Amino acid sequence: MPLLLVLAGGPAAAAEADLGDLEGRWHACLRQAFTAQPLGLERRAAQRAALAACKAQEDAYVHAMLAAQEADVRARATRGVVARAKDWALAAAGSARATVTGMIDRLRW
Repeated sequence: MPLLLVLAGGPAAAAEADLGDLEGRWHACLRQAFTAQPLGLERRAAQRAALAACKAQEDAYVHAMLAAQEADVRARATRGVVARAKDWALAAAGSARATVTGMIDRLRW
């Protein structure tokens, strides 16, 4: 369920916790798979075998990380749109105020 929050663009704190948890699981899998390799096996071959054994954990971690980055980009874009709308509304209100003030000044004469 926490992974679903990350994929659905849930709270940033939950996403960070899930990413840390997924990364920890992937690293633990790598350590365990590497130490389980036969002693005579070349180091580089043992590393490749450990990476292959933990491909599912790596994929889950990378997928969650990309989803979190995409959610962050969407949130930034939304904040930008909201800020532009707010600026436009303030400018429109200022313009309306100036127009009304000008009309009131003309009526006073």
